[in-house]
Amino acid sequence: MVKVCKKLLPLIPFMIFLISCMEVDEKPSIYEGTQEKHLFVYLDTTSLGKFFAGQSAILSGIPVDLINFDYVGFNQTKYTNDSGWVFFDSLLNGYYIASVGIDYPFNNDLDTTRVTGQREFYIYQDTPIKDTLTVRVSGNPGLKINEIYYAGPPNNIFYFYDQYIELYNASPDTVYLDGMIVCRMGPCTIGADNVTYIFQFPGEPITGREYPVEPGQFVVLAQDAVNHVIIQGGNTLVNSIDLTHADWEFVNPQDYADTDNPNVPNIVDIQEGHRGDFMISLGSDIILIADGTDSYYPDGIDIETIIDVVEYSSISTHIKDITEELDAGWAGVGVIRYSGQSIERIEPGFDTDNSTIDFVKLDAPTPGYHHGHE
Repeated sequence: MVKVCKKLLPLIPFMIFLISCMEVDEKPSIYEGTQEKHLFVYLDTTSLGKFFAGQSAILSGIPVDLINFDYVGFNQTKYTNDSGWVFFDSLLNGYYIASVGIDYPFNNDLDTTRVTGQREFYIYQDTPIKDTLTVRVSGNPGLKINEIYYAGPPNNIFYFYDQYIELYNASPDTVYLDGMIVCRMGPCTIGADNVTYIFQFPGEPITGREYPVEPGQFVVLAQDAVNHVIIQGGNTLVNSIDLTHADWEFVNPQDYADTDNPNVPNIVDIQEGHRGDFMISLGSDIILIADGTDSYYPDGIDIETIIDVVEYSSISTHIKDITEELDAGWAGVGVIRYSGQSIERIEPGFDTDNSTIDFVKLDAPTPGYHHGHE
């Protein structure tokens, strides 16, 4: 006969309950590494110009890259079938980004056009297998506003003087900055009729050849070309950036307190009576670059001279301040003041003239390089 300690008798019902619970637990129905994801790659034809009229919304035979950000090295590349679907299998659980970035020959033309898009998703047991990845076509190549860093670094002293604008030459040819203008715009009712700041590069517009930008080159225009990690008074902003190696610096000769790094060439204020630096809003604003042949700002900037315009706002319900002719949307939704966040094109120079589509929010600025090509 087996003897049971009397001290254990009160515990026996509880132990039986635990055992019964363990016996009814279900085993996982899907095992790690067996999940699938089916993506329909869809071309947004609203991003196409007249040249692409009649183009099918389905792109076959294009590569789609899949990266798992929870497991280093777990990447796949698959190709879309004739129906525009791409199939990934043997997936681990985690966070993924599927992306397309290719030069695609539309209408059997020898020339190619940049097609870009990405889709974020998570893989878990109950994740839907099917999803859509929308891709879009970039507009005309040329000089583009590629990144705008305006939010300021994390700090409690209201410091935002590390702002910068980054340009990118998406053209196959060298472009020249001579005489170009950079403007901050107020709300515009007709075209670009409300200039609030206007700074100009040295040299002669159009004909000047002193300040080249090679194809694929980034150009950083700093509000102040200094090391913002260590600021005046010995304060340290560890999450700010060093802009001492910026390509250009905004300088206002009428602002006697304006920083001027002698090792960095200047973009100079040409607005009469304006005594401030090129400071842009931490919430919403409009940035414009033009070739400089029309620099008479009181009546606005001639549309024919405009090179690129970007409107941004942190608010999703923002009411546009410029017409769709200049920019059909706005970037920057969700960017928080003093967060160190930035906005940048999804691919260098990618431009559909709709900043809602063209830009993504970054957790940190990337002066002089692109976030996808570090």
